[in-house]
Amino acid sequence: MQTLQSREGHDEHQNEALTIGHVAQLTGVNAKNIRYYESIGLLPGPTRAANTYRRYSLADVNRLILLRRNRFLGVPLSEAKSLLIGASDAQCAYVQQELLRLVNARLVAMDQEIAELHQLRDEMECYQRQLANCHPDTREAFRVCLDMSCLALSEKTTERST
Repeated sequence: MQTLQSREGHDEHQNEALTIGHVAQLTGVNAKNIRYYESIGLLPGPTRAANTYRRYSLADVNRLILLRRNRFLGVPLSEAKSLLIGASDAQCAYVQQELLRLVNARLVAMDQEIAELHQLRDEMECYQRQLANCHPDTREAFRVCLDMSCLALSEKTTERST
């Protein structure tokens, strides 16, 4: 997992309070999204400087990097929330294990989606062959077409999808 230290090459910002613009630059998450994540509780409200500007810590940067990685992996925000909320006080190894659990669950869901898409593709190919092999009356307008069998899915195709 990328951290501020690996991104900057050193840890000069470890204890520094960072502005939202700097955090956005470091994490690749824009300021509007950072404020949104605060509003829905994925990121704790930051401390405020005397000028009322938001000030963020390294923990916030790491949490946003983790959130961005979760979004890239397609992990729903609802599933990532518990990990993100507890990440600041957790050990790195725990966060890694929880992230691995989320990734494994996402892989299982993706495999299911892929299997369903393969089934849909097979059904679509069957329908394509059915349409290609159908020869409707070329003189008949669609509005008065009596034989709709060429356009309808065959019983064989619909039975396979249920």
